[in-house]
Amino acid sequence: MSFQPGSDTFDVLSSDQKIARLERALMRERRARLDAESIAERGLRESYLARSRLELLNRIATVANDSNDPIATLRLAAEEICLVTGWAIGHVLIRAGDVGDVRLEGTDIWFAHDPDLMFPFADASNRLVAWPCASPPGRLFINPHPIWTPDIHALPGFTRSDLALRSQLRAGVAAPVLMGQELVAAIEFFATDTLAPDPELLELLVQVGTQAGRVFKRQHHARRLLESATRDPLTGLPNRTLFEARLAELFEALSNKEKTSLSLIYIDLDGFKLVNDTMGHQAGDQLLVAMASRLRDVVKKIEGHFPEAEIMLARMGGDEFTVLVSSAANVVVAELLAEKIHVRLHPVHRVNDNDLRASASVGIAHMDETYTSPEVLMRDADVAMYEAKYQGKLGIGPRTVSFDATMRAEALTRLELQSALRQAIEQRAFELHYQPIVQLNERNIVGFEALLRWPQPNGDYTAPDIFIPVAEECGLIVPLGTWVFREACRTAARWSAETGGDRIFFISVNVAPNQFQQPNFIDLVRDILMETGAHPRTIAIELTESAAVINPIRTAHMLEELRAMGVRVSLDDFGTGYSSLAHLQVMPFDALKIDGSFVMNQDETNTNWTIVKAMTSMADAMDLRVVAEGIETEFQRSRLQEIGCKFGQGWLFDRALPEADALALLKSVNIAGDMSSEPQIQPQVHKGLGATNGSNSGVSS
Repeated sequence: MSFQPGSDTFDVLSSDQKIARLERALMRERRARLDAESIAERGLRESYLARSRLELLNRIATVANDSNDPIATLRLAAEEICLVTGWAIGHVLIRAGDVGDVRLEGTDIWFAHDPDLMFPFADASNRLVAWPCASPPGRLFINPHPIWTPDIHALPGFTRSDLALRSQLRAGVAAPVLMGQELVAAIEFFATDTLAPDPELLELLVQVGTQAGRVFKRQHHARRLLESATRDPLTGLPNRTLFEARLAELFEALSNKEKTSLSLIYIDLDGFKLVNDTMGHQAGDQLLVAMASRLRDVVKKIEGHFPEAEIMLARMGGDEFTVLVSSAANVVVAELLAEKIHVRLHPVHRVNDNDLRASASVGIAHMDETYTSPEVLMRDADVAMYEAKYQGKLGIGPRTVSFDATMRAEALTRLELQSALRQAIEQRAFELHYQPIVQLNERNIVGFEALLRWPQPNGDYTAPDIFIPVAEECGLIVPLGTWVFREACRTAARWSAETGGDRIFFISVNVAPNQFQQPNFIDLVRDILMETGAHPRTIAIELTESAAVINPIRTAHMLEELRAMGVRVSLDDFGTGYSSLAHLQVMPFDALKIDGSFVMNQDETNTNWTIVKAMTSMADAMDLRVVAEGIETEFQRSRLQEIGCKFGQGWLFDRALPEADALALLKSVNIAGDMSSEPQIQPQVHKGLGATNGSNSGVSS
């Protein structure tokens, strides 16, 4: 018989179990519903946050694409990131300094939800200087990746910790702004909670930094383009465009009364073309860079003495520089600048193993109420500079000239002279006159110096010291010098034929520096000798010190080639230039010509032959003949002879003679002489010798 439980027992157990089962099911359902709601809410929140961050990045990218101002882009980024992420404050730092002094400096670019609470911390951040170090933000120089700090108060070396505590700040993150691989800025954010790193936010900051870096790069390129348009690429100085723009701004900004506070200085380097022609453009560029550096030094020192003055140095092109002076004491400042420029440029430059001296011609124009445009001021400063250059060619030396109204008329006169000079060269409207060179003991003729003369229709002659500087200034000296050399060779050939070849003589020809330094000069000499039939022994070339020392090695080589042809070479105007014993030892000259300035002023009551003695002794030691110029009195002749000078020329013996008179004088000589061998010469000098007193008017052609 089987047992079956009662219905009441079955029903009780069944009810409890059912209730328990139902309760467990309800709890599972509730948990599942809560989990589903949490997942949905978290998904919605993450989706919203992701969408917000994406929109944020798009906004910043849009601004960055249209902007050339990285500061404005970073200002927007600091605000937008704080608004989207809820971080309490954002702050921007900008890179400053060069290699060895690089750093991040705080700025006033910041955003905070509660500006009053955050102001002390923001103010300290503005004044922050972060050097490369192990702590953020300086660590970005070492490792340019975002740095997350969950608790800034646990960070060693965080100097703003006390202020952060007062502002209730805890977590921090610093992100780099990179232009390529270069750190150009940093952006930092701080939160009021301790937060674990958020990879998605870190990635967002990297993208924001990249977008801002693109704006920095665009600005960098724009600045480079602007600099290339307004800066001289060789010296880094402002160019003509920037200089003229600033001059125009000052001219427009100042009233008529205040315009008297402006001065403009025009600077031109003397002899620069010669450096370019002889040593090449690379050497010329080196000299220009060195000159620009020295001019900067002068301007910097003057600015130290006159801090209120605005001084702008610019390169106008070639070897021309300008300085704009805006100051209540502009006249004093400008004249002091000019004075210091001459002093600063004087020391030698070492370029390609050559010692180069450079001087400058300086013109100044001071503004007054009569000026109606800045162009007129520039023109007048340029005119004054050319007047300074012209005076330098006359032997006054490098100097400064301030503009006055008479200079404009003189400049027009020089332009007219240039035009007439070009026409005269084309028409060969010149003459050569010949001054005797004699032995001092017997007054016997050994040669002649060919001197250029420019006859005028009225029978007068334009003085060489007037037209030679103009020829050098406007680039006519080379064709003019070539004509002189060719004509002297023709004369030498004619004289040899006229005297039957039994007269030993030479004609000495001055060669200008620009002419001598032409690349084809040696070939030109050889061609002209062959063309004219002149014997090389009848030609001597006189070269000035300034031309010889431009490139001593090249000069020595050229002198050797000339002497190998049979052409003798003299160093002219010795004692007035920059020659040294070291230069003379490597340059094979045949003779030295002592400049007439050391002789002409000597008389029985005022005599000082110390320098001449020294020159003569040095020449004897080096086996060089010595010719003294400018001999005007018998006293000078006898005294020179006593101290060992054997040859000379000057008005004591004769003036420079027209060719026919010089030839007649040569024919009257019974036995001609040769300075190289110092022969015993018998003939007497022309009857007019010693009859005329005055100074030698010879000039370099």
